[in-house]
Amino acid sequence: MLCKDNPLKTQTERLDNHTARLVVDVEPERLEQAKVAAAKKLSRRLNIPGFRRGKAPYRIIANYVGEGALLEEAVEELGNQIYQEALDEAQIEPYGPGQLEDVKVEGQPVFTFTVPLQPTVDLNDYRDVRVDYTVPEITDDDVNRALKSLQEQFAVVEESHRPVEPGNRITAYIDARLVDEDEATNGEAESDDAAKDEEPVAEAESGDAAEEASAEESEEKHEHEHIVDERTVIHEHDASVLLDEDTVPAPGFIEALTGAVVGETREFVLTYPDEEAYGQYAGKPVKFTVTVNKIETVTLPALNDELAARATADEKQPLTLLELRMRIRENLERSAREQATREHGRKVLDEMVKRATIRYPEAVINDQIESYLRRMDSDLRQRGLTLDDYLKITQKTRDDLYADYRDVAISTVERALVMRQVAEAEGLEVTDEQLEAEIESAAANFGEQANNYRRLFRDRNMRESLRNDMLSQKVMERISLIGRGEAPELVAQTAAASDESTDAVPEEKGESA
Repeated sequence: MLCKDNPLKTQTERLDNHTARLVVDVEPERLEQAKVAAAKKLSRRLNIPGFRRGKAPYRIIANYVGEGALLEEAVEELGNQIYQEALDEAQIEPYGPGQLEDVKVEGQPVFTFTVPLQPTVDLNDYRDVRVDYTVPEITDDDVNRALKSLQEQFAVVEESHRPVEPGNRITAYIDARLVDEDEATNGEAESDDAAKDEEPVAEAESGDAAEEASAEESEEKHEHEHIVDERTVIHEHDASVLLDEDTVPAPGFIEALTGAVVGETREFVLTYPDEEAYGQYAGKPVKFTVTVNKIETVTLPALNDELAARATADEKQPLTLLELRMRIRENLERSAREQATREHGRKVLDEMVKRATIRYPEAVINDQIESYLRRMDSDLRQRGLTLDDYLKITQKTRDDLYADYRDVAISTVERALVMRQVAEAEGLEVTDEQLEAEIESAAANFGEQANNYRRLFRDRNMRESLRNDMLSQKVMERISLIGRGEAPELVAQTAAASDESTDAVPEEKGESA
């Protein structure tokens, strides 16, 4: 071919937005050949009077469709060839498809392309990042709460038609939102007044008809008034809550609902204690809207060896209560360590992102946003809607959604790029043996269905998805260790230090001699 004998003349310009501009000089003869090839291609699609398909000569085709249409067809076909050859010549690995920015056909043909480049990450001094790490502590109260949850699993539960009492379990719609101090003050006053006004009504409207009407009214209210956004603390339509101080969403929740009946909606404001245990909500007022859908009485079994044996009946040797307490503590400690490692790792990762030099084209962010929108559309379709329906309802455009998701997309992309680079720098990988071991470990939990579970991972995509999840976990664990100053020394660093030590010995001997 002509391109082999006449290499392209390509000028490469790196642009500020992490793209490259390729300006490619093309031999005039090659453009002419492309026009002839385009004419033959068109002749096979067109019915030209006096000629069988594919047999009309070049000049007839050019006159029939026009030189402009012929040139356009030639440029499209030739542009794809030139683009690939220019990438190879410039030794550029693109992130995605490039664009033909301009074509000059008069005299010396010149094709100009813009190419999004693969992201690059310089981690800089990532191994010097340090973030305080607190070893999680599991208390006796934590173990007792877990045992209380176990008691609930074996409890005798009966539906109740009496008003809510402490110790009941309720199924309810719960919407909880952060509010400012003024809203909190007004909300408390309004909820007190509403409770006074509604109590006699609740008693008078007992019966199925009143409950059904109230439920329909509250459902309509929920759909239109409560929107999930950054101020949302809880939003569940069928939350199951045991009215016990250890399990309720916030202190004061039991008192606020005591006396409520099925179908009744109560609104009240509770302020979380200013304590570390309440995390980001500590000291903040939250407005609750709760509709009671079901009330149940719960009779817990005695906490003894018999309950422990019932809970571990499937094991070779059922446990005593003491043995069960020990196992629960071990499980809680392991779970707490894993969660603390994840949270600490995220903080360390954020610091690494700040220190890193990260470059990527805008196309990376656009692709991330598109993945969000595809997921959003999929979720909406499960509810009988589409993304287009959502845009109409919210009176937003696709550009608005791009703006809404842009900051989140940037954070996600930069975190992922740094994690990938850390994995490479630290030499982390998931071997086939480790992958198989993970599959077998998980399969053991499925009993008679273990083989069905294993068969799922005969699919290559399923295996790679699990491998990626395992690698992500490995990377976050290593990032956390780096942040604590406990990461193992890199093999490359050890080898380099050994080489320097070996090189230094002869020099010292030489100086002594």
